[in-house]
Amino acid sequence: MSQPRVTPSPSDPAILLLTPDLHGADGVSCVARQLARAVHAASSGPPPEIWVYADEARHDLVEAEVPGTVRSAAGRRGRLVRWALVRATSRCRRLLVIVAHARLAPLALPLVARGARLAIYLHGIEVWRPLSPLETATFRRAAVLLANSRHTVDGFRMANPALAGAAIAICPPGVSPIGTSGSRRTSSVPTVLTVGRLWAEERYKGHDQLFDIWPAVRQAVPAARLVIVGDGDDRPRLERRAAAEGLGGSVEFLGRVPRARLEQAYRECDLFAMPSAREGFGLVFLEAMSAGKPCIGGTGGASEIIVDGDTGFVVDPADREALRAALLRLLGDRDLRERMGSAGARRVAECFTQAHAMRRMAGALGGLVSSGADVEAGKGDGEAARIGGCQGEER
Repeated sequence: MSQPRVTPSPSDPAILLLTPDLHGADGVSCVARQLARAVHAASSGPPPEIWVYADEARHDLVEAEVPGTVRSAAGRRGRLVRWALVRATSRCRRLLVIVAHARLAPLALPLVARGARLAIYLHGIEVWRPLSPLETATFRRAAVLLANSRHTVDGFRMANPALAGAAIAICPPGVSPIGTSGSRRTSSVPTVLTVGRLWAEERYKGHDQLFDIWPAVRQAVPAARLVIVGDGDDRPRLERRAAAEGLGGSVEFLGRVPRARLEQAYRECDLFAMPSAREGFGLVFLEAMSAGKPCIGGTGGASEIIVDGDTGFVVDPADREALRAALLRLLGDRDLRERMGSAGARRVAECFTQAHAMRRMAGALGGLVSSGADVEAGKGDGEAARIGGCQGEER
């Protein structure tokens, strides 16, 4: 993947990235990797230093090259606090701190007090609540806020009216192309795919909604199969529900899978569905669209990815009839699936590649990353403020 290049500048700052995780398959990890690549590409200074809350020796890492040196706190917040206090013993005027998740933002306060500049990325549900006094104080000190969608921004401002006037650059993440090569189906069984964490605290993802309408789907399409990728503490409950309702033969739980297997699942399905009620963005929609699959998503962040009626359907997650109708319409019309899948793949290629994401992030961070450095491919070209057909803007 080509990256933006910069004209060297002697005043590039040191860069520190704080993130919950770095090599996971989740959206936060994906954004952290793209932030690291964006700031490294936009700066002629040294690669960023990356502090990771999670244990980077976990078994579910994904293949990803990330510039910079990585320090893992192995899940110990106190270790991150100690690192920040030690760093704050020196002046930090030439330090840019980028926080990839609001929960970690207060860790940057000692560094900001010593002169560091601060940027915070907003994902959605973590900021759709009143921030704590310490978090609010940290957000007030930020030089720039970034967010993955307008929906995330609206929820943040509604929950935090004291910060409603803050300027926020909308910088959706991007994906690497999955494509349709090697997508030859091994089965003609009509298949609906959903991908997401199966945690009790994240039941808004929409698995129960799919189960609610699945008997009706099976009545109309007896061979239909629902494939679920993801794992978590709510999986046993969902498996019990599938068995109790007689869905077991048509519902398959794959659990957490390697990247190659996930891409295979995208290629082999007929359509992707995640009727989430509280999604700030939804990287999985981009992945499915990249593989040429039509998508069904819930109103909210998905509305900024899926073009309703063109690349898929956006439905109210509480409207079971609308969800059922959308699934059956796509399952019953191969030409429509192919037309929407092709439109989705084009939309990703035109708006949501990793290169697009990096340009948006570098443009939003602007002079914080490099004083006077010109980012190639339009010098940032205002994508943080104007994503055009990608539904973005600076607020």
